[in-house]
This record gives sequence, C-alpha cells and structure tokens, in this order.
Amino acid sequence: MDAFVNPEQERLRLAASLYELRRKRDAASGRRGLFGEPGWDILLDLYIAQQRQTDLQVSSVCLDSGVPSTTILRWIARLEDEGLVYRTADTADARRRYVRLTEQGRIMMQAVLAAISPICSTKG
Repeated sequence: MDAFVNPEQERLRLAASLYELRRKRDAASGRRGLFGEPGWDILLDLYIAQQRQTDLQVSSVCLDSGVPSTTILRWIARLEDEGLVYRTADTADARRRYVRLTEQGRIMMQAVLAAISPICSTKG
C-alpha cells in the first residue's frame, strides 16, 4: 500500500532543505556568499515563507545568504520586473515593506521544485 504524499508539504520540505543545504555549503567553505545565486535564494526564501504563512520584510530576505543588501535589492527589483515577486507596504508602519511571491512566482516555484523531485510532481 502506497503512503499518501502531500505534494505541498513535500515541496515545502524540499525548498527548506535546499535553502539549508546552501547555508551549510557556505559555512563549510568558510566564505559566505561565494556560491551565491541570489535570485534562487530569494525565491526559495519567499516560497518557504508563503507556505508557512509568514511575511518577510524586504530587509530580512536572505539575511543568512551573506550577499550584500544592495545585491538583494537589485535582485528583488529584477524578480519584480519578471512578475515573480511584489513589494507591499505594512499598513501599520509605512516604513516597513514586505516582499511576497506573486501567483506566477508561486506557480513557477512549484514547477521547479516538482522538476527537481519526482515525489513532488503530482498535482496539488
């Protein structure tokens, strides 16, 4: 009898594992940001946050990546231009801004994660 696999949970597990492995690789090399893929790190971070139903402030995105904040901001702008993320102001504090995946970004991340892991490839 096959066990039921929840594709959403499996994609979240995979995304979190990939993000953690990237941080471990940086730690093992002793050179934070050396193996940087800022766009991928941002998308993973935002996908994980969305699945956990948490919001990420622009200043908190990829905080552990070792990439300069100016680089992260440039990548957020590029991902925004691609229609994958959007920024929004905090209604309680106008100084604070959040960044989130768009629907297009969420769908793309689901497709990429499904392509990486066959267990995720079922619709869900």
